Amino acid sequence: MKFLMYSQCGEGSQILQRIQSEGNDCALFIKDKIYKTIFDGILEKTDNPESFIDKDTTIIFDMSGNGSYADSLRRKGHYVWGASSFADDLEHDRQFGFDAMNDAGIIIPEHKEFKSFKDGLDYVKQSEQRLVFKPSGSMPCKLTYCSHDSEELLAYMPFVEQHFGKGIDSFILQDFIEGVVVSSEVFSLGDKGFIAPYNHTVEVKKSMNNELGPSTGCSGNIVWVCENDRIIKEGLSKIEALCKKHDYVGPIDLNTVVNAVGVYGLEWTPRFGYDATPTLLYGLTEDFGKIFSDLARKQCSELSLINGYIGGIRLSIPPYPAEPKQGIDSEKFSPNKGVPIQNWEAHEANLFFYEVCVSENQELCHSGGTGVIACAIGEGDTPEKSLELPEKILEDIILPDKQYRTDLATILPKLVKEAENHGN
Repeated sequence: MKFLMYSQCGEGSQILQRIQSEGNDCALFIKDKIYKTIFDGILEKTDNPESFIDKDTTIIFDMSGNGSYADSLRRKGHYVWGASSFADDLEHDRQFGFDAMNDAGIIIPEHKEFKSFKDGLDYVKQSEQRLVFKPSGSMPCKLTYCSHDSEELLAYMPFVEQHFGKGIDSFILQDFIEGVVVSSEVFSLGDKGFIAPYNHTVEVKKSMNNELGPSTGCSGNIVWVCENDRIIKEGLSKIEALCKKHDYVGPIDLNTVVNAVGVYGLEWTPRFGYDATPTLLYGLTEDFGKIFSDLARKQCSELSLINGYIGGIRLSIPPYPAEPKQGIDSEKFSPNKGVPIQNWEAHEANLFFYEVCVSENQELCHSGGTGVIACAIGEGDTPEKSLELPEKILEDIILPDKQYRTDLATILPKLVKEAENHGN
């Protein structure tokens, strides 16, 4: 079989490498120049995706933002998994996403949208609630901020306006809801609806132990297959009709805050999630190629996943978690480009690599980029056991200036138990 991965920054390359290892013909296109060297020497690359595509090619999009192109390929009759204009609107237009939740009957926290920082600051001054600041647009770093009180937010928002205001189309101020944050995911086959099973993820985003440091996409997570529980019934399952209406073919995730009162929708992730997707896919019991081919053709009836819990911990090096500015020289941004990664071979099956390539000496090394190296993954019949192997793997790997959190085995299992209690 033939597969093309259309990638923004190369995050899903390891998925394609797994498909290639199963004997399939694969090519990788990476759009962002800073990440062009990812998986050099490991995967065939192309700078012209359509030159590789024929009528039988399965095309996988590993990130949002390219929905219009994905739609055009579908209109031409190609088999595409992930990405659509509908998915881009769900994720990047916060009000569109909230409207989708509201129309589906999903509870959302009280919020108000602003295009003016002055109006937003006036709202904060008058509000008696603890608020969360959430911007929309193309920002160079993660600016969502959960304040402890209004004074914090009144100090933070002028800073954001001064340094990042040009990249912010609008922002919302949302009431803070006490509870456990749970992401719930399912795979959508367009007009054929959702396929079983659903899965839940809990994760931590702060880059340092004890919830210190800047937020990241994910520092560690635990994923598990779930029944059609309260979190699913009051949340994600309600969007199935809309996904069918838009014929959306791809993964869809609803991020929620769950407490005894309700399941509150926060935001949509209608794409692969990193590191939740690598962690989930570790539990697949069939060939990746067959599964993604069947998914893109709407021929998959159910995902075959292991029981139990799957845990992942992210490994990185500096300058992570810094993010590059548009147009920055990749060599200057990636001072550790080419640094060797050693003592990983015995754990290869439990590592999902990100920014790696093969050097001239045929050694695995950092390819350049932000410094995200891998997610170490394990499984267990308890949340605690799922993180034992990832911790050992990251201890064993030899990598200068390696970074990872060492407190997740105490934090993440507690979040799992809270989520399961609220799901009953």
